[in-house]
Amino acid sequence: MNTERQIIRRHSVRSLTDGLAAPPERNWLWFGLFVVGVAFLGGSSRPDPIQNALLRPIVALLLIPAFFHLRIADLARARLVCLLLAALSLWMVVQLLPLPPAVWQALPDRQAIAAIDQLIGSNTAWRPISLAPFRGLDSTFAMLVPIGALMLATALRIPVRTLLFVIAGIGLIDAAFGLLQVIGEKSSPLYLFAITSRGAPVGIFANENHSAVFSAIVLLIMTRLALEGQKYKDPPWIKLAFAPAFLFVLLAVLITGSRAGFIATIAALAGSAAMVWLTMRGSRSDRRRVTQKSHWRSPRGYALLGCAAAIVLVLLTFIWLERTPAVADMTDRTSFEDLRWSLWPTLSEMVTNHWMVGTGFGSFDAVYRIYEPSDLLMPPYVNHAHNDWAQLAIEGGLPAILLLAALLLWTAKSMVDLGRAGHAKREQIIFWTACLVIIAGAELVDYPLRTPVFQATFVWLLLCLASDRASADSN
Repeated sequence: MNTERQIIRRHSVRSLTDGLAAPPERNWLWFGLFVVGVAFLGGSSRPDPIQNALLRPIVALLLIPAFFHLRIADLARARLVCLLLAALSLWMVVQLLPLPPAVWQALPDRQAIAAIDQLIGSNTAWRPISLAPFRGLDSTFAMLVPIGALMLATALRIPVRTLLFVIAGIGLIDAAFGLLQVIGEKSSPLYLFAITSRGAPVGIFANENHSAVFSAIVLLIMTRLALEGQKYKDPPWIKLAFAPAFLFVLLAVLITGSRAGFIATIAALAGSAAMVWLTMRGSRSDRRRVTQKSHWRSPRGYALLGCAAAIVLVLLTFIWLERTPAVADMTDRTSFEDLRWSLWPTLSEMVTNHWMVGTGFGSFDAVYRIYEPSDLLMPPYVNHAHNDWAQLAIEGGLPAILLLAALLLWTAKSMVDLGRAGHAKREQIIFWTACLVIIAGAELVDYPLRTPVFQATFVWLLLCLASDRASADSN
């Protein structure tokens, strides 16, 4: 009798929770609000834009439906991503915890602070690891965006292909903003941030480089979506829209002056071409001349060849007519006499001194003033290392380095698993290799992953990679 009551109670509780569960359209509403908020408010890497004061509360509120619908099983495919984000957030909090004087005074670059405390009679004060605690607190709250991107995508069970379409849609909005910014004036309201590169096509970002690198990733995503359209039975209008959308994004990135973005775009075009070639070749079992000819002489083959010819023609035309500022910058003899190379000796010294526990996330701007050489004093100021790999080591120390190593090992293992799946995953291997190389290369000379838009996008890409890996393992 008691067993029957327990069963009835369980069924009633389950029916109650099922009744409280939001319908699918409401789930899309939560995710859509997050996407719109991140796209239009999350394009700056700075800690002080007013948009952050709007974006973070919005994301925090959207975590409520995310946790309401979250099931433990939903986190299975994103287990490592969850662990890495949780560990990173925990380390940020640890860097803000006050330490006894004997501990924090023994850390590098604390001598001046200890001397001041001695003068004012406050030598018993407890202080944290972070040399800029308020910036560290800001960085901790900034983790709301990647955590929100992860929780909403997993709890609402957003399909992988939908995530890729969302990223592509953000890329189209970014390209449209960039082209309209070039056409308009520097005072155009289409520049979303107060501190930005006015007159340049920054799109929904505050930095031209970040917009260009994001566009390169979007080109790869559009290629993958187009090639998988037949498998997922996309409507004809979607299949026809991929080619003009690809050219539209390519046009927007070509008019930027970003050297990193131009190189990333060339890599994206090469990766896209390789994906198309492998798709048209088909599997080994179908490698017969007649089959290959029929593939390339089919309407689909002619369409792909026409798109490839149009892309090459657009690229060569822009370069020939000198309408690509990035090419002019790269051919200039002084282009490599860049601040990034001048910063490296200083960055190397900072890494050497702070590799153990770091200076605290968000503190680079303040700590750099301690090391800034006199010959680099100039009106333009350095607020980032322009080498995010080095800045991660400076701010996060050994724990952050270990987390990065874990991510790289997981990524490498995922690529190996895709390779073991055989020829069915060849296009995905090319896609992920190109995406990861572009992001890693951009982080070497800039800091795109410090923008909320890129953080959310990177989390979604990791979810897609985890899904592809799981699919390869099941096969």
